Amino acid sequence: MVEITRRKIKAKPEEVIIEGIDGSYAFPRQISGLATKIPINQEEYALIQEGDKADYAISMNQRFNGRNHLDTNVEVLSSGLIVPRASKLVTQIINVNNALNGKGVLYDASGKLIERDRLKEYAHKLNHDCWVWLNESFEKGNGFLDLDVVYITGLKNGKPVFQKEPLQKCLEQDCYADLESVNSQGFPTKKSPIQKYEPGKSSYFYYPRENSAVGFDADPDDAVLSCNGGPRGAGAWLGVFDCAEGAHAEKSKK
Repeated sequence: MVEITRRKIKAKPEEVIIEGIDGSYAFPRQISGLATKIPINQEEYALIQEGDKADYAISMNQRFNGRNHLDTNVEVLSSGLIVPRASKLVTQIINVNNALNGKGVLYDASGKLIERDRLKEYAHKLNHDCWVWLNESFEKGNGFLDLDVVYITGLKNGKPVFQKEPLQKCLEQDCYADLESVNSQGFPTKKSPIQKYEPGKSSYFYYPRENSAVGFDADPDDAVLSCNGGPRGAGAWLGVFDCAEGAHAEKSKK
């Protein structure tokens, strides 16, 4: 785990100032890097910052293209990485757009501040040029909409190990959703006040259906958090933003 410090004082040359509703804060341009369970190219991964801490790093490039939902998860896990759940990706979408709009900061896994052209390029990919699987699917169960969320926790003898939990209450209609209203599983609970795509604030949401898998895609005009996709779909354009776990990350927080 790494901690991201901030000071409510005038910035030094090696710091950057971010103005918030509760005042201006100075953040360092360099923090400690994230020690991960497997080696990664740290400059190609961004920290998933949750508050002032980060236990995971996510690839800034879409990878592992061309496989269906199950095969993608198996391939990524076989490499020592993981496919993120919706909660992680939604957190990152908000983080990236806050940084892009001067409302926060974003670091790569080496601890270096992501800014200027590198930040713009990353935000463009996440907001307008990706199509990725997430580590969830749905089956009939005991949760909201009579569904359980199924996700993959690892491999045993090369086979995926599944875990499931009841689906928490979320939107039950297809519409533009408020991304800041998501439940702990990463699924929106409120409609967006404005029914259009606003990067970092809203995306179109297809509510969960039985026997569907979760994915996210964004093009120049729109973005969709889909909970109604067929898990067998595959194509050269469909991949994943793989994640690396911190050396001491908790399994329950994937």
